[in-house]
Amino acid sequence: MRFQNLLGLLSFSAIAIVLRADSPRFEQMVEPVLKARCAECHNDRARMGDLSVATRDGLLKGGKSGAAIVPGKPSDSLLLTMVSAGTMPKAGQKLTSDEIATIRRWIEGGALRAGEQEAALKPVRESDVHAILAAKCWVCHGRREQKAGLDLRTVASMRKGGKSGAAIAVGNADRSLLVQRIAKQEMPPPKLQEEYSVRGLTEDELRTVKAWIAAGAPLDDEKPVTAAVQNDPLVKAKDRQFWAFQAPQRPAIPAGAANPIDALAKGTLRKEADRRVLIRRLYFDLIGLPPTPDEMAAALADTAPDAYRRLVDRLLESPRYGERWARYWLDAVGYADSEGGTSADSVRPHAWRYRDYAIRAFNVNKPFDRFLSEQIAGDELFDYKATREYTAEQLDLLAATGFWRMAPDSTYSTEQNFIPERMDVIANQIEVFGSAVLGLSVGCARCHDHKYDPIPQRDYYQLVSILTPAYDPYAWLSPNTCLGVGANCKDERQRHILLRAGREYDEVMAHNAPIEKAIAELEAAKKAATDEKKKKELDEQLGKEKGKLKDRPKIRALFDLGADPPPNRILLRGDVNSPGALVEPGVLSVLSVGVPAYKPEPPGYETKTTGRRLALARWLTHPRHPLTARVMVNRMWQHHFGEGLVSSAGNFGKMGTPPANQPLLDFLATEFVQTGWDMKAMHRLILTSATWKQEGAPRRLDSDALRDSILAVAGRLTPKMFGAPDAIETKPDGEVVGKPAKDGYRRTIYATQRRTLPVSLLDAFDSPFLNPNCVKRGQSTVSSQALHLMNSDLLREMAQYMAGRIIDQAGADQKAQIERAYRVALARQPTDAEAEQARRAMTAIRGEWRKTLDANPTPEPLDGRADWLALATVCHTILNSAEFQYVD
Repeated sequence: MRFQNLLGLLSFSAIAIVLRADSPRFEQMVEPVLKARCAECHNDRARMGDLSVATRDGLLKGGKSGAAIVPGKPSDSLLLTMVSAGTMPKAGQKLTSDEIATIRRWIEGGALRAGEQEAALKPVRESDVHAILAAKCWVCHGRREQKAGLDLRTVASMRKGGKSGAAIAVGNADRSLLVQRIAKQEMPPPKLQEEYSVRGLTEDELRTVKAWIAAGAPLDDEKPVTAAVQNDPLVKAKDRQFWAFQAPQRPAIPAGAANPIDALAKGTLRKEADRRVLIRRLYFDLIGLPPTPDEMAAALADTAPDAYRRLVDRLLESPRYGERWARYWLDAVGYADSEGGTSADSVRPHAWRYRDYAIRAFNVNKPFDRFLSEQIAGDELFDYKATREYTAEQLDLLAATGFWRMAPDSTYSTEQNFIPERMDVIANQIEVFGSAVLGLSVGCARCHDHKYDPIPQRDYYQLVSILTPAYDPYAWLSPNTCLGVGANCKDERQRHILLRAGREYDEVMAHNAPIEKAIAELEAAKKAATDEKKKKELDEQLGKEKGKLKDRPKIRALFDLGADPPPNRILLRGDVNSPGALVEPGVLSVLSVGVPAYKPEPPGYETKTTGRRLALARWLTHPRHPLTARVMVNRMWQHHFGEGLVSSAGNFGKMGTPPANQPLLDFLATEFVQTGWDMKAMHRLILTSATWKQEGAPRRLDSDALRDSILAVAGRLTPKMFGAPDAIETKPDGEVVGKPAKDGYRRTIYATQRRTLPVSLLDAFDSPFLNPNCVKRGQSTVSSQALHLMNSDLLREMAQYMAGRIIDQAGADQKAQIERAYRVALARQPTDAEAEQARRAMTAIRGEWRKTLDANPTPEPLDGRADWLALATVCHTILNSAEFQYVD
């Protein structure tokens, strides 16, 4: 056995590297250079980046970024890359060109030590082989499927083998069936490689597998790295002292304070804004729409002491409130109706259920801790596979997990569905989670320890491990097909859930029943037909009938696949081909002091799940968690004031901006928890404060509120809520607009949000490009915005609708029309000067329109049409005004 092992290793080295007699040796020509230039930071004691250059074996072992040298492969050797680029050493004298050339020749020659004649070989570990087989073979011989009874995930299962016998002959690579099939290019089967997005093993990968088998298929003797909260070597005690990593401390509130916010606010408050301005501001803040003239009149007429508070409550109870505040949340989680990732930008036909879930949650004032828990682990909150008919609440629990399905996902394309792309999907989701929920740039720890915050790479991959029972990179599920959980649907290669009960299901089934019957009759007729012409006719009829079928309702969801989740390792430099230490599921160590330990426990359902995301939800929503409440109340403050107390809304870490008023932030966070995570209570607290009601600088409407306001004042905004997104279209001039229904347009939140085809008006006014998400929209002021409003066909059309609406309400009197236009668009009466200016403009414009109409006569009365178009021009001017576009 030992002789066979030696032969295997010698064969491996002979193939890999061509030795040269004049190759430099480490001790004579390389060690002195590294000792002089690099050893100060990378010795056996200092080990910066866990790397020592003191010995050749230390270079082979490498550090946190992987092996420093790859014998025979200078281009793959990090040491040579770094010294050649001048990025190493960081301090002191750089290596000369001759010294770099010597290191290059040493690596090319096999990285030999004095007296050696055989090239150095990095020991082949079980994890190295696992990385190869996981990427190339586990899709057919792994977690969800073991074709021919073969499981390649463990040495024991390889030795056991499948129908053809043992997969490996320990100590003899050439006799191993696994090696033989790979060498003959029979595994993975060529016909399945495109379907499953895998490729055959490279020569280097096959050599690695052979060397490992020849060496006796040794097991890795390792335990997962863990984080000891009280004595974590990777997170120092002083790191935990940073303000954001400690639980919020509730400040003392002066006795008798009418509103704690005002008591804690810094600086002198300005006087309260004009009542009309305050009411208009309140409408936009809570529902994102302007008050109608009647609503403004009623609010101004109500002089009771509690009038303002009652108005706040009424707007909070409006269904429009959920649409407004769900929009902010959808930005934060990266909601889109398309996958992104490639130029095809495949449509997500069922993502809208998550959007509707969010709107309902805000409208019913679902406690934020429950709201967040449902999104993190809704599939683990009830036994969804065992449930025969879903209630509306259970459907929402499944739809809520769409939180984890919103980031760009290119894996619908077989060309973009390899392991690196799958890991990119997981990385994007962690980036969304980190910025939207934790307010930290967690994604920076994907390739290395975070450079500024105490987030080791270990902790990043612990978070990855929480997701891989559902997002298994080695048993990947296509993003745009369906998981059936009913008795008649067993396919589990997808990431959607079929509904099998409820009103929507019943409607689809009732619609499809007669069509399916007709199809069955046509299939029977086709089978019985002997004439080819008749068969062709029946085929055409079949195609038409099938085109009438409606798809069964589906939910875009994430669900835990249960037993045997894949092992998770730190990926050195984020490279799937460089596996590092084994990790277990876990959370950020720096946030774990004072919070119960993260401890996943399977819920015990018939639906087998690991409980990993459920444990994450419990950890996040603990009242003493340092960041969850802070991050959410900061964004609420941001949306009410235009700037958060922490202006870097997605980064509460050391490179973020410090809080402008930490006592106030901590009060809001602790108050949020004490109210039972009540979002509407926090709105009331903020909106009834003198701090919010004071005069302020004007703020421009965001793109959604601007478009919705234009549609509202034009009388073209319909109240219909929920359902599939409204279609968009590209006009001949290139403008992208929403397609209206017969009764008008729905709110912007219901428009199709396609990553590569944004609605032009929204795009011009800083609607975010969600790659992957946005926790704080930018606000630019550029000439193209004014040009877009001036020249947009949509805006001209809406101005005409607005004019028609005003004529219906105010009649033919010009003065009444002007007053109504101002009240509808700006919620106020025009000044005498404004009214006179508008009157003169309408008169002049009417004359110009009459000339145009005279030259192009129509059956309609020309005077009435000229009056309407003149008023429409004035309305168009008002819609272009700064006052319409700004609040305050």
